[in-house]
Amino acid sequence: MTDPKKPPIYTLLCELAGWTLLRTADLPKSHRFTFGQRLDNLTLDALSLAVRAIYAAPARKRPLLEELNLQLELLRVLWRLVQEQHWISQQQLLFVIGRIDEIGRMTGGWLRQLPPK
Repeated sequence: MTDPKKPPIYTLLCELAGWTLLRTADLPKSHRFTFGQRLDNLTLDALSLAVRAIYAAPARKRPLLEELNLQLELLRVLWRLVQEQHWISQQQLLFVIGRIDEIGRMTGGWLRQLPPK
């Protein structure tokens, strides 16, 4: 359910965080700490950056959104590595990459709306 007070990027990141926490809990125990914790932290950091950007003064939004873009790229890389190890299915990878790409497009649109540096 979308929160009418929050931007869609916030809602998508919350959904991604919930999905990520469920998937990383199922990773093999020997890799849960390295991959699972990293994925959990990156996802929660991305959510944190989005929240900070929502409430930041206009002049402070750009660096937060640029950092968010970097976090999203790191998430793409890690999820691909996880799928290559067959810890998630190809369908799950397509789902999560699709969500990350959608969040990335929203971030890019938000950046384009900001005044130039």
